[in-house]
Amino acid sequence: MDRDERHDRSERAERLTRYLNELQERIDPRSLELLMRLLRELSTSPAVRGGTYELGMGPEEKELFTPALQAELLVLFGLLTSQDERVVVDLGDSPHAKGMKVLVPQERAGDPDFLHRHKQRVAAEAEQREQDRREVEAIARASGMEP
Repeated sequence: MDRDERHDRSERAERLTRYLNELQERIDPRSLELLMRLLRELSTSPAVRGGTYELGMGPEEKELFTPALQAELLVLFGLLTSQDERVVVDLGDSPHAKGMKVLVPQERAGDPDFLHRHKQRVAAEAEQREQDRREVEAIARASGMEP
């Protein structure tokens, strides 16, 4: 690792630490605990390489995971994984994904064509996951298992 790379990592770590300290003052401890667990989960998921990932949460966690907390998770993930400034953009709903939010480079946040293509890609991936889920459930039922 060269000197510039170490500096970039150090700068990212400092930004993340500052944001976490600020966040600790703004949100309740249970929400912060959930955010940290989800951030750890995301940091080892395909989302790190630009893919999508469905978070595993129980009913209580889903209730805590408000749209505001979802946006905070995206900000934290961006601080952890990106060297440039990113902003959270709400892409809206699609048939298989409700309230899609994504992190995009700040200069692309106002580009409707870019956001439309991004929404199409995320929606297509959500649709594929839904088809895969239905297929696995059908296989489980055919095998005598409950999905």
